[in-house]
Amino acid sequence: MRIDDLTTLLTVARTRNFSQAAKELKTSQGTVSNHISALEEQFETKLFERTANGAEVTEAGLILIETAKQILQDAQNAKVKINNIKNSPSGIIKIAASNIPGEHILPKIIDQFQKIQPNIKLKIESQDSLTGLNSLLKKAVDFAAVGTTQGFEQEIDFTQIGEDRLVLITPNDHKIGNRKAVNLKEIAQYPLIHRQETSGTRREIEKLFENNKIQLDKHGIAFELGSTEAVITAVSEGRGLGIISSLAAAKAEAAHLLKCVNIIEAKNKRKIYLARPKRMLLKAQEEFWEFCRNQKF
Repeated sequence: MRIDDLTTLLTVARTRNFSQAAKELKTSQGTVSNHISALEEQFETKLFERTANGAEVTEAGLILIETAKQILQDAQNAKVKINNIKNSPSGIIKIAASNIPGEHILPKIIDQFQKIQPNIKLKIESQDSLTGLNSLLKKAVDFAAVGTTQGFEQEIDFTQIGEDRLVLITPNDHKIGNRKAVNLKEIAQYPLIHRQETSGTRREIEKLFENNKIQLDKHGIAFELGSTEAVITAVSEGRGLGIISSLAAAKAEAAHLLKCVNIIEAKNKRKIYLARPKRMLLKAQEEFWEFCRNQKF
């Protein structure tokens, strides 16, 4: 069946007149007759009876008309969807994200982005900052959302998508937990629970101690864990103190899992970045990059 034949069928059925149908379709009466004949030949039955009152639809014609209406509607829907794809970008964007941006920053950005670009789907892969940036260089992902840029500035472009501060977290019953602020020298006296060395938070902690000329004793590390949530759990169970993002710490404190204490030397907010390779990207990826560049945080 051809779309033109079905359109002619519906027009003849509505006007009940081959000549009138030809005028509406801006074609000849002969063409209208050919379209109907083609359908009648295909289904081996009469679709119209010519009477003194015009073209009367047969029972077989009524059945085909209902099918034709559905086919033409489906074709129109497909045309709209195809036009949308042609006029707006689509596809899947893969983002390697470390804990903080992946859980506290990207969800809101993605929700806002997909309201204006519903044809673009985003997939977040949980990776620490260093692993994510290396995945980006290997073209395994389109972007990386990370908490550090150290060592990658020459190969990768960064744009800020959020910010937080480093804070100390303690068990609820720890004596430091009731203080408003504490300095790094005092913190260094306690065993600390850290993220692994490839974590962006870990790199920022080491940089904070280094900038303030305070030795972070490797023997003072209680143990290393693979996620911020694991650090929160260990601290809440009284296994040591930790330094984590204020975004994650605030939620844990609100749930009465631990106490947050400001670090005197960590007054400056830490930047959270979206990273991309220094090359042209597909349209969908470029749209997401520009959207993130214009975010207010």
